[in-house]
Amino acid sequence: MAEEPILSLQEVCVSYALPRRFVWSRRESLTVLKDISFDVAAGTSLGIVGESGSGKTTLGRTILRLLTPQSGRILFENNNIASLSESQLREHRAHLQMIFQDPQSSLNPRKKIGTLVTQPLLAFNRIERGAERARRAAELLEMVDLDHQFVHRYPHELSGGQRQRVGIARALALKPRLVVADEIVSGLDVSSQARILKLLLSLRKQLRLTLVFISHDLSVVRALCDRTLVMQHGKIAELNDTDELFNFPRHAYTRELIRAIPLPQIDEQWIKQPVDTLSKGGLAMQVKGATALVTGANRGIGKAIVNELLTRGAKKVYAAARNPDSVVTGSHNNVEVIALDITDHTAIQAVANKLSDVDLLVNNAGINRMSAFAASDDVSSAREEMEVNYFGTMAMCKAFAPVLKANGGGAIVNLLSILARVNLPLMGSLCASKAAGLSMVQGLRAELAAQHTAVVAVMPGAVDTDMSKDFPPPKMPAAEVATAMLDGLEQGLEEIYPGDMASGLNQGLSADPKAVEKELAGYLPG
Repeated sequence: MAEEPILSLQEVCVSYALPRRFVWSRRESLTVLKDISFDVAAGTSLGIVGESGSGKTTLGRTILRLLTPQSGRILFENNNIASLSESQLREHRAHLQMIFQDPQSSLNPRKKIGTLVTQPLLAFNRIERGAERARRAAELLEMVDLDHQFVHRYPHELSGGQRQRVGIARALALKPRLVVADEIVSGLDVSSQARILKLLLSLRKQLRLTLVFISHDLSVVRALCDRTLVMQHGKIAELNDTDELFNFPRHAYTRELIRAIPLPQIDEQWIKQPVDTLSKGGLAMQVKGATALVTGANRGIGKAIVNELLTRGAKKVYAAARNPDSVVTGSHNNVEVIALDITDHTAIQAVANKLSDVDLLVNNAGINRMSAFAASDDVSSAREEMEVNYFGTMAMCKAFAPVLKANGGGAIVNLLSILARVNLPLMGSLCASKAAGLSMVQGLRAELAAQHTAVVAVMPGAVDTDMSKDFPPPKMPAAEVATAMLDGLEQGLEEIYPGDMASGLNQGLSADPKAVEKELAGYLPG
């Protein structure tokens, strides 16, 4: 005999009352869910996808009875909760919880994290105030890989990913049997998305949760969910096992949705890694014995990186530059000069095919044209920056990621700038190319983590090189940037801010980005 589903919706309809056009006119309604019927087995995960306005969020809220249906039945553990009053619902509320899309708005900014995560326990009289509450708060934070010291912080002191972990901890405080997660990673960068999803996958198995996951991101649903439900105009267009639905979509709308949102070709194991492999930070790599390729090795930071790699015992260093004659190798025998123009994607692939022993890629080649967006009639400088700083670096990463994977993993280090975090007048094009580079790093990090390849962003302030000759002091020596970069790589840091200036700006950007941008604008040359 088949096991009873934990959740069953039967011909559920939900309507919203529309405002009257005139005082004497009849109030009309808008039906947003039409005859919704499906079951969810205990311990499984259901993904709900569809375009904006398809009814996904309304369905999630209806499942939890945050909205009351006009008709139909909602059976939770064989109890019809569709028409229960609030007082009758209370006994079921502890077992039905929601993780909201925006943790910032759902967390009271005046309360500390320890208070916020234990509020549900107090509301249901599960704990007493005092030492027991503090202990339980620390346990909940540890469950979502946050240090117990976070109990003393306020929501604004946390990153977006950390706030979402707090939201997860609060939702799980009462040990619910069914959790609805509504677009919980849509506001996060790709790296934070990967961590949150890995955490959710781990907790689902550990706590035997039944999960309803609402998302517009098909690739996430495909990796996370056992079954997938496609919504269109408030109706179910298709419901099937996830693999079957994505490989053999039956409904025309499902096929259209999959075609409209291309699924990235990523390692299918990236979402399945144990969460503890990422909870302590990134993947560390020892430089000693490494085989490195450094672009832009003929000047500034590139030269310093080559020297520091050799000092730390790198097995071999390929020093690449557009003009190989400008690369100075000194008396080192384990340095090989490579001619490489990173805007020539064919040449990049040829070099990747040749250098099959590389396990550390340092993308240092870049240009600074520093053009304003609107004040300049010439877009060629901005186009050149993007071609080199973004597309050239992307081509390098794409070509060498398989090389690193074949060698058992390694690291890709992208030299960016603190300008990746700001938006400054008269330097808009450079800030844009650096910001695009940072976004690429975050995406690659999630994509390549399962291949044991670290992806690191290095964001210094002004560095004492020819490219920064127009900037006033303080400027950091290139050798110190190289040292900080490799120190961070060996420590497993994912973002490295060399020097007091970059480190201070990073902290300031977290607290008051506009104040930092104003201060930086006064520092600009000219």
